[in-house]
Amino acid sequence: MVSNYLEEHAAYQYAVSVTERKIIAGKYIIKACEQFLDELNNPDSKYFIDEAELRKITNLTKLINMASGLAVGKPTHDALAPFQWFFLVNALCWKYKDNPQKRRFEKSVLLIARKSGKSFLVALIFILLLLTEPEFSEFYSVAPDRELSSIVKKEVEQTISASPAIQKYFQVTRSEVRCTLTKSKFVPLANSENRMDGRKANVFVADEVGALRTRYPIDAMQSSQMNMVNRTGILISTAYESLNNPMTEEVEYAQKVLDGLVPDETLFALLYKPDDSKDWMSDKSLIEANPLVTDLPENLDYLKKQRQTAIELSSAKKNFLTKHMNIFVDGDDSEVYINTDDLKKCKIDDYNWMGREVYVGVDLSQTTDNTAISMVTYDTEIDEYVAKSWAFIPEDNAANKSKLERVDYFMMRDNGYAFFCGDKVISHRFVEDFVLNLEKEYGVKIRGIGYDRYNCISSANRWYEAGYDTIEVKQHSSVLHPATKLVKERILKQSFKYVKNQLLEINFANAREVKDTNLNTYVNKKKSTGKIDMVVSILNAMSLWNKDIEEGLVSVYEERDFIIL
Repeated sequence: MVSNYLEEHAAYQYAVSVTERKIIAGKYIIKACEQFLDELNNPDSKYFIDEAELRKITNLTKLINMASGLAVGKPTHDALAPFQWFFLVNALCWKYKDNPQKRRFEKSVLLIARKSGKSFLVALIFILLLLTEPEFSEFYSVAPDRELSSIVKKEVEQTISASPAIQKYFQVTRSEVRCTLTKSKFVPLANSENRMDGRKANVFVADEVGALRTRYPIDAMQSSQMNMVNRTGILISTAYESLNNPMTEEVEYAQKVLDGLVPDETLFALLYKPDDSKDWMSDKSLIEANPLVTDLPENLDYLKKQRQTAIELSSAKKNFLTKHMNIFVDGDDSEVYINTDDLKKCKIDDYNWMGREVYVGVDLSQTTDNTAISMVTYDTEIDEYVAKSWAFIPEDNAANKSKLERVDYFMMRDNGYAFFCGDKVISHRFVEDFVLNLEKEYGVKIRGIGYDRYNCISSANRWYEAGYDTIEVKQHSSVLHPATKLVKERILKQSFKYVKNQLLEINFANAREVKDTNLNTYVNKKKSTGKIDMVVSILNAMSLWNKDIEEGLVSVYEERDFIIL
């Protein structure tokens, strides 16, 4: 049961307004708000909002004043936008029911456009925690360089100076900010490896994560929290021009968590970005990336002027897309291949394969990487394709791959989505035998095996010698384009089904589609954000189905008129 106090709080009201579509928001913001409300109304939830903590934070914001901006001099309680309240409450107030001292979220990620109150929010978080966390706590901000690091400290200093009610509890030195009330300290750190290790961060905030050259500062802070009850890290950034940065990794991972592909109940994320990056010239996309404009219409007018400049001047476009639209740009036209929500509409629990003709697609990897096999059938009576996929990885690499890729391969194995074969290198013999046993195991008839020549010649020869038709599927855009287009269209029409497989869903979420000079689309491994072997194996199989249909070797589905007597 949600209390009246919480129902009337700005954070709760924001979640309701977003879910009821009273506020324009992107799909990942909607999902975060839906999960917030679902958790609050779930009596069996392991978590609760600590209202004592919430009241304490809310009351403190009445004593902390704005140091700059349109609301200068006003209490932050009155100046905080609803989305900022929502972020604060989620990041700091969810607790475990069986351990009320422990926060639920160990990491909170905020992707937010420039001029959305990001620096102010970072400063407020530090001041609140300096006043409320246990004695002798240590707080750190990490930033890409000394200049950005100094901005965070300057914002904290100015906010304290503008707040007489709390000013007496703080001492500001050249290198840190100390709270005499709790004997805690805040230290801003620039990106220097010799200054990160050896710290003990009760709470850390990583600012402008998109500008970090490596993950080292984040990893160093997280490692320092290993033996703490509350491990709290907050990652905040706008988008940047390069896709090769830690924030893109965090955003991709957060999307998978919000999509329900990866279970992680310790991550909270607000991703303010357009649902459709190609639609950046619309007001809807502008508002999706800039939540502050809902409360400050003058900001919307300013952004519209900036957008018009970006439309008219190509030199201004990239900066506008990254800083004001939160679109990561690196000079190519890659985009998500299949939207996860669209894909999940095609999931089926099981399928009767007995007597079905199938094409098998194989993506055989290097000895230490993932291999994938898919079998796909085409039901001419109802005009639907059905796929079932498996992954194969070396057993000794499973733990390391699970950590690096943030995929629980042990769970995938236990659910039958993946097989561990070989020790440090994959067992090609195991994979070959698996394909040879498909007909007996599932009662199917294999029409042919489509494979990528790379790493697969020996296996293809063995399958050929066993009597199977083996067909090389060249990994070229001109060859892969028809199958790539066909699978996408069929998924959008829900006439391509797949037997439930969480690892396959993750592979699709990773897949990125690009165009060649002839505008042929294909899924590109290098541009993708993780493993896509299972997707590639499906496309190899679909290439063979598409070829047979084009050559008239398969009778395709036709609409029939029925006369009711």
